This record gives sequence, C-alpha cells and structure tokens, in this order.
Amino acid sequence: MKKQSLRFLTLTLIGILIYSCQKEDDFIEETQNTEISQIDYSQGAKKLENPYSVKNMKIAFENIKTKLNNKQISAKSSSSVSNLDISASHYYIKFKPETEEQESIIKRDTTMFLSDYPLDWEFTDEYLENRPELPEGKFPEYWVAIPIEKTLPSDVPYEILEELYIPEEDPAFNEKSKTSNKGFTQKGTIADNEDLLRHLLNEAYTLTGNEDDLFDKPKTDNNVQAKWIFGTRWWPAGTLKIWDDNAGSTTTTTRVFSHWEYYTCDNLGHDGLGNYYRAPTKPIIGKCKRPIYKNVTNKIQGKYVPLAGAQVLMRQWFTVRQGITDQNGYFKTSSVRGKARYILQWERYEYSIRNGSLFQAETRGPKVKKQDWNLNIKGGDDEYHGMIHTAAHIYYYGSRFGLTSPPTNSFWKKQMKIAAREQNGVSSHVHQRRWIHLAQIHIKEWGEESQQVFGTTIHELAHAAHWNLDRSAYNNLVWDGYISDEVFNNAHPGDVRTLETWATTVEILFALNRYRDMFNQPNYEYFRNYQLQTIASENFYTSAGYDMIDNINQRFDISPPSNSRPIDRVSGYTVKQLEDGLRGAKSWTEWRNNIKARHNNSTGNFVDELFNNWQ
Repeated sequence: MKKQSLRFLTLTLIGILIYSCQKEDDFIEETQNTEISQIDYSQGAKKLENPYSVKNMKIAFENIKTKLNNKQISAKSSSSVSNLDISASHYYIKFKPETEEQESIIKRDTTMFLSDYPLDWEFTDEYLENRPELPEGKFPEYWVAIPIEKTLPSDVPYEILEELYIPEEDPAFNEKSKTSNKGFTQKGTIADNEDLLRHLLNEAYTLTGNEDDLFDKPKTDNNVQAKWIFGTRWWPAGTLKIWDDNAGSTTTTTRVFSHWEYYTCDNLGHDGLGNYYRAPTKPIIGKCKRPIYKNVTNKIQGKYVPLAGAQVLMRQWFTVRQGITDQNGYFKTSSVRGKARYILQWERYEYSIRNGSLFQAETRGPKVKKQDWNLNIKGGDDEYHGMIHTAAHIYYYGSRFGLTSPPTNSFWKKQMKIAAREQNGVSSHVHQRRWIHLAQIHIKEWGEESQQVFGTTIHELAHAAHWNLDRSAYNNLVWDGYISDEVFNNAHPGDVRTLETWATTVEILFALNRYRDMFNQPNYEYFRNYQLQTIASENFYTSAGYDMIDNINQRFDISPPSNSRPIDRVSGYTVKQLEDGLRGAKSWTEWRNNIKARHNNSTGNFVDELFNNWQ
C-alpha cells in the first residue's frame, strides 16, 4: 500500500512536468533559477521628474498666482483661478503580486492599463527587451495610475508611490461650457479654463525639466510659441498592417536606368544627369547623350494585410487611452493633450503574448503630437508577436467554426499566457505551467514563414480548447500517451495520435480559412493539408480528422496514386461533430466510436477503415 501511494505521488509530480507536445528539457530550461529577485530599473534607465505629482502641481499653480499678482499675466476672471482645487485625483500604484491568483485579479480589471515597467522612467526599446528573466516564483510588478475613488483589491499587495493631480482628467477642465475650442493660448493671458489648463501644464512641465514635451519639434527660437498650444486636444488614430508571407503576392514597379541614347545636337549642353542647358558659346553641331529609363515590375511572395483586433494604447505619462484595430487595421482612441507615445500592446482581455516567458510583449511607437500612426510591421519580434496575436485573436474572438473556446479569463479562470520564444523547437501547451507562473503555451517558430507561426499557435490553442472541453478525458490521454509512455515505456501511441490529430485538424481548417478563403487563394493548401504523408512516415500528426471532412481519397485521387498513403473513403463530417466525439474519448478507438455513434453519415461505414490506417 505504501509503495502504491509513493508511486502515485511520483506519477502525479511527473505529470506536472510533461504535457501536450512537450519535452522534459523544455520544462527544465524554463525553471532555471537566477540571483535576480526583481528588476533594478535604475541601471541604464533615466528617472524623470514627475510633473503630475500633487507637490509639483501645487508649486506650478502658486507660480501662476504669483505671476498674476505681479501683473506678468492677466486673468479675464479671477474666479477661474481662485476656484481651482489642486488635490490628489489619482494614485500612482505599483502592484506586487505574489501568486497567480493575485496577478489574475488585477489583469481582469479592464479599467486599468497595466505596465510591467515604471511610467516615470525613460527607457530604450533595447533596455526593455533585454530585461533579465525573473526566477521561479517571482512575478512581474505592474505600474498604473488609478483614480483615488477606485476600490483597490484588498488581497493584492501594492504600494502607493505618489499622489497625482492630473488636470486633463479634472472635470473642471473638461466641461464644454467652460472650455473654449481655440487653437492657442496667449502667453500673458488667462481668458478661460482652457487657458488656465495650458498655463498650468506649461508651468508643471517647465518646473520638472520636461519642457521639451511641450513642443511639437525640438525647441528653437522660431517655435517658442508652440508650447502654448500644448494643451489642445487631439484624437490619436492610424492604420496598422502586418507582413504575411503566405497571404498572396506583391507587385512593385521601379523606374531604373536602361541605357544612354546618343543624338545629334546643336548648342544645347547636357550635364550627364538628364539636365539640359543653353551653351554660352557659338552653336556646335555634335553628339549628345541622354539617359533612357525603363519600368521594371517585380512580383514577390507575401504582402501587407490589415492587423485586426490589436490593442493600441496612447500613453502620456499617467494618462492612457485605448483603441482596438478593426478589420481594416484602423484604430482611434479618445482624446489626449500634448505629446503622447503610441504603444502596441500584444494583449487582449483573454490572452497575453509574452516576450520570452514573463514580460508583456509590446511594440513602442513614436512619441508625437497630432500625428497618426500608420505602421507596416515586417520582420523581427514585432512580426513574430503580430502573427501569434493574429492566430489567438481569431481563435478567441472569431467564429472558430462553432468550436469550444480555449480557457477564458474570468473570475475563476486565468488569462491565457503565450510565450513567444525566439527559438526553433517543439512548441507546447502545458496547462500546469501556470502553477509556477509560466506561460501555458510556448511558441518556438522563430524565423519561420507566417503560415507556420499562425498554424502552430492555432495547434497549441486547440490543445488548450480540448482541455477546456473535457478535462478528465484530455488528462487521461496525456497521461497514457505522454507520461506513462515516456516514463514507464507503456506504449499508447493511439492516445498521442488522438491529441495531435485533433489539434492538426483544427490547425488545417483555420489556415485554410485564412489563406484560401479570406485572401481569395482558391489553390492554397496548408502543407498539402497533410495528405501527402505516407502512413509509415507519420503516426501521430495525421490527416485523419481532415480526411473525415473533405471528399478526397488521397490514396487514389492525388497523382500519382500510392498505396503508401492512407485510404480515405470518409467525407461530409463537420469539425464540430468531430469535437463532439472527443467528449469522453480516452483513446483513439473511443474517439472513433463516439463519432460513429453520435452522428449519422452516409460514409460512416468507412470510419473504421480510415482509423485503421494508423496502428
């Protein structure tokens, strides 16, 4: 009895280490410890003086009142100044979660746009992208500004770093009846609340050494007046596109030099660069030359396509506005004042893409004023994150053929974390990783073409959705197929085949829907839809699921016919029917039997024959 209990405990612990598409060395790699307990942001970054602290805003306001008393500026109405109450409107908070549940609590609050680095520091992209990994058990800290009336979660550790007064959020400056729409403010006059706001911001920014933020362009003697329009509202917007290697082709036309053309000329001179001039000397008959150009058309594989469903944040110190790109890649946020930075945060409510394993992936755009952000994403980690996002967004927020969703973010559940690893290897879904604060899904398709990054992400999300559909049956398949087989050599290839064939089926259908249907490429096939594989070459990632849906018998219908390929006389099932068959299915044969028993199909008599291709 004791031996049995010890064996059960051992197996349970091992079960935490190995899960769908997972290798042991991958787990070990993720949990290596370091000596770093938290990130020291003072090394290599610059701390900024905060113009929005209550202390600095009060000093700025006193400066305005002093200038009024000294007649340096005049106010049309003294009441607009005297009635202004500068007191804390927001708290600058650092959350310090210590558990997965605590992190989930703050991540579920859609009113907070969290940053995993301080908001009052100046960072380079390189600095943020090369932060050291935190060791096992440590969670990222999160910075945010919240209204003082907001109720903070009592069970999440936090620290109030500073009390803030954010005048842009003060109703006194946002009531239409009290705010003018004029484009500028005179340096020596406060005519209304809008003027007061701009004077106050100017004083606070100048006081704290952030005066350059007041200007659209670098400060010069010619644009000093520019800072007096700093406070005017504007609405950030733009269009985001991403390069997709497999979405079609791009045709470009370029004008290039072809040859020189020689001709008889008189007193016209030529400088050899295509420019003619009247020669100052007497007429001379001779030979002249001129360049001849031609248009060259090039066609390359791939094109820019709209980036849909992406979250764009417009961050101006502690003020954050949000926009979500539509199907055309267009976004627009609510208004901000002055310069602000565009941030493309690769996160939605249901999922978060991590740059590595722990930290939030994001693309930092320009810090501008009254400028749209029109971005074409191509190459590097931005494209990598963008393709992973594209797959996750479609799976979570699209119709997904009516299939079960991967685990969603709710009171009792957690946000799906997807680690974008800059590696090539075995991508994986390990639901138990969340227990030690690692991303449940790891994608290792760095440098691969778009369809492969997209398809692999769909594949791993399909595993997560399978787990969400029937956790007991899924865990049984994983135990028998991966853990028992790997550790005790109890071979259950059919269980692995069930897991991977299902995820492969979903992968194929999503890829066909995107690249064949959405981008109107009728001849597109996703790696030939796995139907050129021989039976001997692949026993796990099979075409069986897709074979039950399509009407092609690859043994005979694909030229040249070959008995080495599976025989497939099944067609007409829907992917939803195949998913229904997974409920309660703890083996390859149980999945097969469930499909036959639960759904009528004229080719159902051939399902056994199809499944028997793989043993």
